[in-house]
Parts: sequence; C-alpha cells; structure tokens
Amino acid sequence: MAHPRRARRPNPALTAASRGLSAVRLLAGALLFVPLLALPVYVNYYVDCQGYFLGDSKLRTIANALFEGYAVVGYDQMNGRDREVLDVIVANMDEDTTPETIALGSSRVMQITRDLVGTSFYNSATTGGDFYDLLTSFYVYDKRGKLPKNVIIGVDPWLFNTDPDAQDKRSNRTLYAEFLSEKLGIPTAYEKEDARKSWQFLYDLSYFQGNLEFLLEGTPVENALEVIPESEVYRQTGEVKRSDGSLVYTPDFRARTQEEIDTDALIQTGAMFRLEGYHAPDPGRLEIFENWVQYMQGEGIKVYFFLSPYPPIVYDHAAANAERYGGFFGAEEAVRTMARKYGIRVFGSYDPHTIPAEGSDFYDGLHPRGECIARFFPGVA
Repeated sequence: MAHPRRARRPNPALTAASRGLSAVRLLAGALLFVPLLALPVYVNYYVDCQGYFLGDSKLRTIANALFEGYAVVGYDQMNGRDREVLDVIVANMDEDTTPETIALGSSRVMQITRDLVGTSFYNSATTGGDFYDLLTSFYVYDKRGKLPKNVIIGVDPWLFNTDPDAQDKRSNRTLYAEFLSEKLGIPTAYEKEDARKSWQFLYDLSYFQGNLEFLLEGTPVENALEVIPESEVYRQTGEVKRSDGSLVYTPDFRARTQEEIDTDALIQTGAMFRLEGYHAPDPGRLEIFENWVQYMQGEGIKVYFFLSPYPPIVYDHAAANAERYGGFFGAEEAVRTMARKYGIRVFGSYDPHTIPAEGSDFYDGLHPRGECIARFFPGVA
C-alpha cells in the first residue's frame, strides 16, 4: 500500500523573501501608473473649470490678478458676490500670498490699506457686513488652514443688534452655524455639506477632458471687469478693487460737494442705519463675540478692534437722542470693556470729536475717508 507523500513545510525565510519580492514588483508596477493617475487629479483640482474645489473660474482670474499686484476696475458689479469672491481668493492663496494681517467688517473699513497697516495685508470686509459675515469671513481663512497673525475687527454698532432688519440677506447662516459648532464649541444646528459630491470629480476622466479644453481656451475675466496696474487706480471712472482688497470709489463719489455729503448725513439721522429700536447690545451676541476673541487668541492671533467714526451730524443726532440709541453707545462701551479684559488695542471711536474728524472727512453719512482713518490708525507693524 502506497503511503501518501507528506506535504513539505514552507521555509519561513524563503516565504518572507518571496512576499517581499512580490511587494517590490507590485510597487514598481504601481509607480508606472502613478503619473497617469496623478495627472487627472492634478488638472481636475487646479483647473477646476466648474469650481468644485477652488471656486468659480472667472472669480479665480480676479483672485490671481490681485495676487500678482494688479487692481480690478468695475468691481462695484461684484458687490452682490463679494462674499463668494473672498472665499475664492482665500481658497487660491498659497504660502506667498497668505497675508499676515486681515481686516474684517463692513464697507466702513474698506479704506484700510496695506500702506496703513504696514504688513502684508488683505482687506476682507464685505459690503453690508453683519455679525454673521464677520465670523464667517474669518472662518473662510480658518477652514482653509490660512489663519493670519493679526486680525483687525471693524466693530460696527449694529453687530450686536439681533433685529432681522439689522442682518444682511447675503450673509451665510449655514457657514456661521458650522463655525460656532465646529470651532467655538457652541452647538448650532446646520446641514453639513457632503464633500463626496465634489471630491468624486477629482478622478472623473470626463471632467479631466473638460478641464483640458477649458485650459486651452483660456479663462476670461468677469465681463466688463478690467485688470490694471496699481499705479492707475485713481485714473479710472469705475470703482476699483485694489490688490490689498481695499476699495477706491468712483471719481464722482470721491469728489462730492460738502453739501451733498451733509445731505447724506442728514438722511442718516432720519433713519439711523440698522440702529432704530436698538436699545442695548444683545448679551448672547456679545458672549459669542467674546468666545470668538478667546478662540483667536488661543490660536496665537493678535486681535485689534477698529471703530470707524460717524460724521458729526449723525453722531450729534444720536447723542441728542441717546434714549433712542442705547445700542449705539452701548456697543462701543461693551467693546472697550472687552478690550481691557483681553488686552486688545482699540483704534478709533464712533465719536468723531475724539478723532477729531469733520464732515469733510467722510464720503457720505457712513463711510470715513482714508485720510480720516490714517489720523487715528497707526498700523500694526
């Protein structure tokens, strides 16, 4: 009777060597395909003609022009999209273009310039900026891992007014809620965006083909927008976004007569912008604001409070009717109290008489001129 042959035991050393050799072969084979796989991913991310990763391609041409030191004429057309523009600009910042200092706030701080600040700088204020805008504009930087060293916060008195009329319809409430929940530890309901909807396009070969065609065709600047050198900004007839994010108004607006400016200020006294019926800063808003300040300081960011003055006509009207505008005066008091608590420097005041500033230091009933700001803001360098 034949005995079955005993199975040989594998040699552990030979098995390990064989597996190692197989792994080397597999790795070598994979490396041959990596360039082929990496190319679509690279092109789909950095060309991104549909804006899944870096934002609208037309807006990116604006961002790139600003990064290269050019200004953009006709920017007033973008006022409805300046929150989107900011997101695209930050998304496309790199090590060289991420600023040391940013300014946040409304159009009342858009005259802060790089020259005034004294460091690399981008003015990230938004038209009509409200409380939601203030925090979400910061979160745009935080979310992209591009936090600055210094943050200048333009604190308008209406920020702590919770009346619906004091909020801007363009602000992103979802992003605000995400920031509160994810960064400040304040649970706030929001619907989280499914990142998979975008990231699947990284490997999409049809999207790769579309991006190649787009790349060959070029990326035109937004219709009717013109890119110009910084030296030409004051020679334009349209509104200009400078490379540091600050704004140059049209020549007509800059050259308004004192009578026109004072008329605007008087109109403001008839219905104080976002301040009617605002008797005191909302405690809940102040608490969130304080949590945000603590968060920034915890990240090693130096915080500055910036209070843009009001024209004398407007401020004097508020002072004469203080019982109606408790929130106006209470906001500055609350900000200064918080500044003392956290060692924060405060620039400016709503009171023009402390600057001092006259009616001629304003463009209208709300916005101070750059020359006025330079009088009380020495920069952060």
